[in-house]
Amino acid sequence: MASEGSNIALANASNHVGVHLYKLLAEEGKNVFFSPFSISTALAMLYCGAQKETAEEMRNVLGYEIAKIKDDELKSAFQKILNELETNPDSYTLACANSVLSDKEFSVKEEYKSVLEESFKAFFQEVDFKNENEKAIHLVNEWVSEKTHNLIPKLLESLDPSMVMIILNAVYFKGFWMEKFDEKNTFLQYFYNKGDKDEYKQVDMMHLKEKFPYVEKESFKALQLPYKGEDISMIILLPNARDGLEELEKSLSLDFIQDLTKGMRKRKVEVALPKFRLEYSKSLKESFQALGMNRVFNCGAHLNGINDSDQLLVSDILHKAVLIVNEEGSEAAAVTAVMVMMCSLQFDPEFIVDHPFMFAIYNCKNNLILFMGRVDEL
Repeated sequence: MASEGSNIALANASNHVGVHLYKLLAEEGKNVFFSPFSISTALAMLYCGAQKETAEEMRNVLGYEIAKIKDDELKSAFQKILNELETNPDSYTLACANSVLSDKEFSVKEEYKSVLEESFKAFFQEVDFKNENEKAIHLVNEWVSEKTHNLIPKLLESLDPSMVMIILNAVYFKGFWMEKFDEKNTFLQYFYNKGDKDEYKQVDMMHLKEKFPYVEKESFKALQLPYKGEDISMIILLPNARDGLEELEKSLSLDFIQDLTKGMRKRKVEVALPKFRLEYSKSLKESFQALGMNRVFNCGAHLNGINDSDQLLVSDILHKAVLIVNEEGSEAAAVTAVMVMMCSLQFDPEFIVDHPFMFAIYNCKNNLILFMGRVDEL
């Protein structure tokens, strides 16, 4: 059984991946939106089949080493957190699903299969990647669409026929603001794209004056907007300088959200927040290589916990995420696919979000970053 300690360790490991990945993705200077928890879950399933140096690299990059989490604790912590996610209150929806598609000619070790079924509630399905390629693509896209409530209708356009296995994870969240924005108070206002005073654009800006957890720091301020049920919040970090987002991002640390929320006090705040929709799609292979996970992408990756072949490698890690923010609340979904193949390859403060900002959708109950992102332009 997972202890409270291993749950905290799992959240720390997942947040570790999130913060490091965020910093890399933010360097592109564009909008970013992804789910650290989805990526961590998909890669944890892969990790359960990794051995030797491959497993060692993954332990380091996935934060297990820094969070001091042992392999058996990791499995039971995932089992516990996924069980918790199944017991949703009425106030919001948070769901996580895992699936593995394997080629019918590729034998997955029973032990690996049972670990994924027990600890990750993974659903296994056999397909014929070589001869029924279109069917396999359809199966993946259908699963993704269903598990994300059609927020992400499709993940794959094509599929390499030499694929032997795809590990899939989907995370879906729908929450209603504890304090809803009144549509009557939504009107057009300027948003300064890229923090440039000459690159302004009119966007639908929602307005609300209410008491929220809030903190002011030297170069930025932060606001917590809770969703009904109070377990989950959106935390927005707004730089004081219009073009201050990059500077703020440099100071990101593993516990930044936890530290921020501890320092917050409820104050009446005048909030102006844009209505927006973000769609983000990215191959994360290069990012993970930059973080130090290399062996798994090379021929002969030690994935012998999955199958005895010494010809296995991960060809790619695909991630797609969508977020909708409006007066009612937010809806977010993300999906991660790990592709395994044979190697052939003092006044009421104002919080006017009118320039680039970063945000996270955060489960306060277990300090887990579910989604995080940055808005550079609308």
